[in-house]
Amino acid sequence: MNGNAWLEIADLEKKWAMASVSISFALEKGGALALLGPSGCGKSTVLRMIAGLETPDSGSVILAGRDLTGLPPERRRIGMVFQEHALFPHLTVEDNIGYGLRSGGATKGESRRAAQEWLERFSLSGFAKRRIDGLSGGEKQRVALARTLAVNPDLVLFDEPLSALDAELRGRLRDELRTRQRELGYAAIYVTHDPAEAEILADRVLRMVPPQT
Repeated sequence: MNGNAWLEIADLEKKWAMASVSISFALEKGGALALLGPSGCGKSTVLRMIAGLETPDSGSVILAGRDLTGLPPERRRIGMVFQEHALFPHLTVEDNIGYGLRSGGATKGESRRAAQEWLERFSLSGFAKRRIDGLSGGEKQRVALARTLAVNPDLVLFDEPLSALDAELRGRLRDELRTRQRELGYAAIYVTHDPAEAEILADRVLRMVPPQT
């Protein structure tokens, strides 16, 4: 294993009847990597294998010195931010952010205090009791990121988190994501098909090609 690697992906492969995707790379602690490529090249599949949402046919995922390859998602300490945010519409902003903490055993008071801290960090003070369906696209994106980071993951995966937003908001949040990542120091992998976005978000860009047939 690379001695400086926080995350090491070694020969991770997924095969289908007519195609396959295979990838290897390493990422240092606090680093940011972008997986860049057209739709259908396997970018999201790679993220899902790292997160434990899809089982690879071969290869390994080593994070913070632990072999995660056979572990379920909830034991990997990996956060994931999706394009559609995956927030709970029936919960308040505060309860969305605290959901992972409550699931991990935190008391209601502890989760609310933590949620308030993250709301302040993301300039959302006063939003605690708001409902998700009353938020803008940018506000939802901030809540989704705050919820992910509240549980202190070792790695955060972003699956096209900005692609559903309009151009102006996308540009603004792209810059904010990069600033937050540097400020808070978490390791991140971004999936995107936009070269300009990849260059802004990441220290390093890994270009992917369509799966082999």
